[in-house]
Amino acid sequence: MLNLIIFGPPGAGKGTQAELLTKKYNLAHLSSGDILRQARDSVRFGEKIKKYQDSGKLVPDSLVIEMVEIQAEKNISQGLIFDGYPRNLKQARSLTKFFKKNKTTLTTVINLRLSETLAIQRIIKRGKTSGRSDDKLSTIKNRFKVYRAQTAPLLEYYHTQKKLITVDGRADITTVLNKVQDKIKSLMKK
Repeated sequence: MLNLIIFGPPGAGKGTQAELLTKKYNLAHLSSGDILRQARDSVRFGEKIKKYQDSGKLVPDSLVIEMVEIQAEKNISQGLIFDGYPRNLKQARSLTKFFKKNKTTLTTVINLRLSETLAIQRIIKRGKTSGRSDDKLSTIKNRFKVYRAQTAPLLEYYHTQKKLITVDGRADITTVLNKVQDKIKSLMKK
């Protein structure tokens, strides 16, 4: 069973690659962004989540961990692909505990490497059609600041666990997908 994390800066194509890998390997796609956007409509979490997302800040860990783990537990037997999660060391450690509790492991972390300049161009282009409030230029810079400070350090965390593979995210969607699949195939042969 595969359990994957798609990792990279905002605009790297994590969601796109996760959707394609979900279909290819019949995994449950757990996007923290989608989970949070859906929760915006809930009475319990809606206003809190909206406030954080609209300002480009991360939603508090306890809230994110709770919502992601609820969805992961529903789909653990299928295999999981996490997109946008974990975003910091606390969430990563929580995910490690989740896998241990469920007697499974993380297969690998796929890091989509992309320059900030190209990523910003992609986000601006996506924002014109997506309607996502966090794709507005006013929040993009803050998203990168948060990424550099809290999320990028996870590269080292997963590298030390020998779980990290990196793919050049500059190419077109199909080329990136083929590179990712080649890496996964080589892992499955081991």
